Amino acid sequence: MSDQEFLGVAFVGLGWWGDVLADAALASGSARVIGGYARTPSSREAFAAKYDCRNYESLEQLLGDPEVEAVSVASANSAHKEQAIAAAKAGKHVHLEKPMALSVSDAREIIEACEASGVKLHVGQNFRRWPMFRRAKEMIDKGELGTISFAIAHFSYNLGLTAGEKSMRWDPVENPGGPLYSYTVHLADLMETLFGEIVDVSATFGKVGGPSPTDDAAAAALRFRSGMVGVLSGSYVAPFRFLFDIEGTEGALSLSSASMPKFQAMGEQMAEAELLDVGVGFLKGRDLANSEQFADLARCVRSGGEPEVTGGHGLRALAVMRGMLKSHAERRTVTVEEILSSD
Repeated sequence: MSDQEFLGVAFVGLGWWGDVLADAALASGSARVIGGYARTPSSREAFAAKYDCRNYESLEQLLGDPEVEAVSVASANSAHKEQAIAAAKAGKHVHLEKPMALSVSDAREIIEACEASGVKLHVGQNFRRWPMFRRAKEMIDKGELGTISFAIAHFSYNLGLTAGEKSMRWDPVENPGGPLYSYTVHLADLMETLFGEIVDVSATFGKVGGPSPTDDAAAAALRFRSGMVGVLSGSYVAPFRFLFDIEGTEGALSLSSASMPKFQAMGEQMAEAELLDVGVGFLKGRDLANSEQFADLARCVRSGGEPEVTGGHGLRALAVMRGMLKSHAERRTVTVEEILSSD
């Protein structure tokens, strides 16, 4: 492919995840890294040196570059709205990291700006793309698990212990609810991808003494339109660990960061569970999902159509998180529709 055939992408927000996304763009075989912008000069310089790309001194300079066709926004959550809308108005397609914004109304403004400018909006809810979850979706759609009655999704990591005072992950305004905006927002999108719309949430958060000003743990009971029940949970002060269990009338499927998926057919004991080879482990699956995002965005830009993960999907995942926050604050069950109409 010539340079003109690769999607020209510039990156805003050049922390650890900015590098992960730039690597993914290159690995996709569909995009090239044009340059990067961050407020900190040393971050810009390091990024430009690593990827042999342009060091933009301002967002305006980045958006004025005609070689930039798309902008990947992985900055502080509070900056997403302004930066994504500026990119859209400049005619640039947008890859926007989760959560889309700090409120549903801000996320709607981003969606509307992209629609008004005729640019593609892709949201980085990447879990649904991981090979293990592609396999789970396939099994559910084929009826191999029967009728699903219950699912639990849990994701923990120790950033509440290690991120540090200068990190936005320790900022209760930028990152409310501890693991909520860091991890659990991924699980909300995954839950709706696999099981359909979440109707309402009942949540609680806890503080057990971690040094972060944010909460240390979060959990919510979910009710789905189908009638099934689910649980979302996470810890900010525990080892890196992911668990996802799905229970149906024909079998149970267990997915985790520790092994390949396990399927237990109805009537079998857990020791008889079948190990399903999905080809790659947890972290490699993440890398493949990230690169697939940029291939998907490039396809949409070059050939038309919408990304697999649209602004609408990102909006609903955010609404579940906002519903969890409101449920905890007001000690009541909150509907997703309430959040979508008022947040």
